Amino acid sequence: MKTVNKLLELFMPPKKLMNEDSPKINNFMSVIDCDSVHSLFPFSFEQYPTYVQSGENFIRVIAIADYPKRVYGNWLSELKRKKGVIDIIQYIDSASNNSMVNYYKKTIQNKEAQKSNTFDPYKRKILQKYIDSANMQLDKYLDNSTTFVYQHMLIYLRTTSLETLNDLTENVKNTLIKLQMKPLVPVKATYQSFWSAMPINENLMHDYTYKESNTEVASSMIPFDDAEILDLKPHSDIEGINIDTNSLIAIDMLDRNKTLNQNQVIIGTSGVGKTTYMIQKILRYAVQDYLIYIIDPENEYTNIVENLDGVVLHLTANAKYKINPLQIFSEEILSSNEAVTDLNLLTKDKIQRLKSFFEVIKEGISQVELAILDDVVKQAYVNSGILKYKNLHQIENNQWPTLANVYDELSKLKISDIDRFNRVKDFYYILSSYVHGSNSLFNGTTNVKLTGNKIISFDLKPLQSEQEVQSAAYLNIFQYLWDEITKNHRTRKKLFVDEFHFLTLNQGAATFFHQAYKRFRKYNAGAIAGTQQIQDVIEGTTKTGQNIGEAIIGNSYTKIFFGLDGKGVNDVITKLRMTFSDKEKKLLERRRQGEALIIYGSQRAFMRVELTEEELRIVDTKAYCAKYNRPDSKQPDYTKRIVLMPSDIADLTPTKKEEGEDE
Repeated sequence: MKTVNKLLELFMPPKKLMNEDSPKINNFMSVIDCDSVHSLFPFSFEQYPTYVQSGENFIRVIAIADYPKRVYGNWLSELKRKKGVIDIIQYIDSASNNSMVNYYKKTIQNKEAQKSNTFDPYKRKILQKYIDSANMQLDKYLDNSTTFVYQHMLIYLRTTSLETLNDLTENVKNTLIKLQMKPLVPVKATYQSFWSAMPINENLMHDYTYKESNTEVASSMIPFDDAEILDLKPHSDIEGINIDTNSLIAIDMLDRNKTLNQNQVIIGTSGVGKTTYMIQKILRYAVQDYLIYIIDPENEYTNIVENLDGVVLHLTANAKYKINPLQIFSEEILSSNEAVTDLNLLTKDKIQRLKSFFEVIKEGISQVELAILDDVVKQAYVNSGILKYKNLHQIENNQWPTLANVYDELSKLKISDIDRFNRVKDFYYILSSYVHGSNSLFNGTTNVKLTGNKIISFDLKPLQSEQEVQSAAYLNIFQYLWDEITKNHRTRKKLFVDEFHFLTLNQGAATFFHQAYKRFRKYNAGAIAGTQQIQDVIEGTTKTGQNIGEAIIGNSYTKIFFGLDGKGVNDVITKLRMTFSDKEKKLLERRRQGEALIIYGSQRAFMRVELTEEELRIVDTKAYCAKYNRPDSKQPDYTKRIVLMPSDIADLTPTKKEEGEDE
């Protein structure tokens, strides 16, 4: 009844609102339906020295006696993410500015006096920190950026057993200490702390929990921050550290309600951290058992792929690895939302894609040449005999026509139609170098097998001295991997397309890249496209005249901008129609290694990319040994560093709902 009486006081009309005409009520409780009130507040409680028991509930309130000297946006996020009934109760009272100014002035004077009489270096440092903190508070007040308040905080915990309550208390206290707060369990004020945590706006712990503060620090406790991109789940992608709030940046790429597609675009000049970021992504997707394909024009990922027991295919002009540009590997075509088994339709679609390949190996190829090649390639398919089959699975690799067959069909035009031959004569001689010359990379039967390998990288660096060949190889591999990805809708896949500007150098390749890029979502896949040649991307267009840079960025729900020079920033703004604030422009132009602007849908944050200890050990053993003072790169026993309490284990154990989501 005592509890009900206290709560009913909240609903009684103030005396000043009651006039002489109001009926006199000697016993307010006599006119109240106490049964209804009891049904709302059905508990009675027993008070113990450190907790309260109410029925089957065990309750404890932790009082915060001190706060960190420096805070940042959403700094309480680690506490808020913990599982269990954990409520944060805050009171903020206004403080006299004059009193606070005098308080900080006296603090500075007293600490300066103590410092002058202290010779212990450690104590002098502590005193100096008090002085610096007081000076900072006064500076902010003088700049009219803050005013002063008293703030109070209580942490309300509730469980169904005393053992669980004790465990949760230790867990929460450890987190609070980590956050540089001072938690206390008010042993002789259990009653006061309990009622102060109730939603009745009565702080009975005022004298024990007040802390002088300013409005800037107090606002940092509000559980809301525009700069936060934090959707932390067991399968979320950890992108980096939020520079403004020092919390994680995490994205659930598999949540289609939040993430419209898994595509990411990464843009930045050389040496700003783009490659490190992509290597980190490869490592983390490998742990999650993704299928990972990498197109690597600069041979930057070979070491990491080999360390992960992946396969690296080094492509040279006369490499033993072959991917036949004329072979069809998938029944999915860009112009249809359903699988197509008709080989005539599949062949027509492949010929259209081959035209993009021909445009790369002969710059400036005319529409007339492409029209003639359309008939020539079709005849090569007819002569191979593959059109008599009902589906792709019946055809062996060596049955498909090759570039040599296309060359032979062009040779026949010398006799059958000299006029048509003359129109494609230049292409004929270029093709001869790929069939009979030293560059045999594209001529022959496909002998690359992707099955059985989780991570496969295509190294194109040996071709960098021949830009047309490298660009053609890039497109041929991208088309091949596109077919491979579209075969299976269930397996999770990631395609890393580094230096994707190679696909923007001609309209045919740019058009196919854009069409495929925006359809990865359908196949449970995501493309991660990076480039440092922003100028090439800006200047590239599709066959419809659309800016390829704008198209790719527009079809990437997540965008990462590392450092750019001033011209690069202006080009992105004017030509790709991106908008950056003054603060964002400064970050990009500063070009600090490992710092980036991440744009996730409509959310933006400044991000710092750092390799974890184990990631650094795998990626750069010398740097790892130097940073962590290790004699060798042998993997340490990380299990010895982990101390888990039962509630921590519960946090790491997925619920049935989460297990169903993973499936």
